[in-house]
Amino acid sequence: MKKGTLGFLVPVIFLSCATLTACGGSGQTGGQVVTVDEGSDTKCEVTGYTDLSSEYSSYFPQKGDKVAVISPSALPTEAQKDATVKGLTEWGFVPVEGRYACVKERTLEDTLEDLEWALTDPEIKAVYCIRGGHASSEVLDAMPQNLIAEAKKPIIGYSDISTYHSAWTVAGLPSIHSSMASAFTDMPEDCAEIEKRLMGGEAPVYKCEGSEYDKQGTAEGILIGGNLSTVLTVLDTDYNSTETDKPYILFLEDVDVNTEYVHRCMTVLKHKGVLDRAAGIVFGEWTDSTTDCDTYNGNSRGGLFKSINDMVSRQFASDLDIPVAFGFPAGHGATNYPLLMGEEVKLDVRGDGYTLEWK
Repeated sequence: MKKGTLGFLVPVIFLSCATLTACGGSGQTGGQVVTVDEGSDTKCEVTGYTDLSSEYSSYFPQKGDKVAVISPSALPTEAQKDATVKGLTEWGFVPVEGRYACVKERTLEDTLEDLEWALTDPEIKAVYCIRGGHASSEVLDAMPQNLIAEAKKPIIGYSDISTYHSAWTVAGLPSIHSSMASAFTDMPEDCAEIEKRLMGGEAPVYKCEGSEYDKQGTAEGILIGGNLSTVLTVLDTDYNSTETDKPYILFLEDVDVNTEYVHRCMTVLKHKGVLDRAAGIVFGEWTDSTTDCDTYNGNSRGGLFKSINDMVSRQFASDLDIPVAFGFPAGHGATNYPLLMGEEVKLDVRGDGYTLEWK
C-alpha cells in the first residue's frame, strides 16, 4: 500500500504557519489580526431535490436504521458527542456510539477499531463523524481499503473527513460533505434540513448568486475535493480521488488561511495536474482568512489582491478553459450547505449566478 505524502506536506504546513505569523502589516488593527469570511454570505436556495433512492435502494439510511457515531479524525468533546447522538435520534435514526468515539486518549489502533466496526457491522447503515481535526490520512494508510467498498455505507462529515470522502470516491461510493456535531447546535435550520434529507438519498438542487470572479460555462462530472489542506494529503496515495478516470468537478474550501498559503496549496494542485484535469471548479468558503499579507500582497503580481478569490481567479483560474464558480456557502463558516461527493453533478455557471444539480 502506498503511504501518504506527510514527508512532503510538513514543509508546506510549516511555511503556512510561519506565513500566518508574519502576516501582520495592514491586516492588523491595534495589534489584533483582522480576518474575513469569503463565501459564507452567498445567497443560495434549494429549488428542488433529486431522489437517488431508486439507484441506491439500500445505500442511504432510513428512519429506524442504526448509524455509527465515531470520531475517525480528532477527539471531540462530550458536548459534541451528546449533541450528535441527540440530534440523530431526533432525526429518526438510532445512533450507536463507537467504543472510542469520545475518550480522553486513544491510539491509532483504537481509532481503526471504531472505524472498522462501523464498516463491518451489518446492523450499521451509515457512519456519522462527530468532528474533523487531523490525521485521517494516518488512519486510512493503516486500514484495508477493500473494507469501504465491501461495506457500502455512506460516511458523513467534512474538514479533515475530506480524506475519507476521497477514499469513498475511489471505492465508487457517494459520501456526504456536511456539518457534524454543529448540525445540531448552531447551523441554520435549512442546512440541517438539507443534510437530513441528503442522508435519506435526496440530493438538493442549488441555485447561488454569482461572483465577479466566476467563469461561465457548463460541466458535468463526479464531485470531489473538500478541505484544501486535507485534499493535499490524499495525493500519491491509494485513496487519491483526483486520479479518477472520470470527469470531475473539484470543490475546495479552507479555514484560518491567507493568500500566500492558498497560493502554495493551489500551486501543488497545479503541478500535480489536478486543476488541468478538472471539468469544472467550485470554490467554497475561506473562513477566518487574512487577506492582507506583507510577504504576499499581490504587488509582484499586478496589483494588490482584494481577496483570496481575487488571487485564485487571477493566478490560477484565468488560464483554465472550464466553468469556475466562487463563494459556494460550504465549509467552516456560519453556513455549510451539504454536498454529495463522488456522485455525478452538473455545474452551470451563468452571468446571473450558478447552479449545482446531481443527476
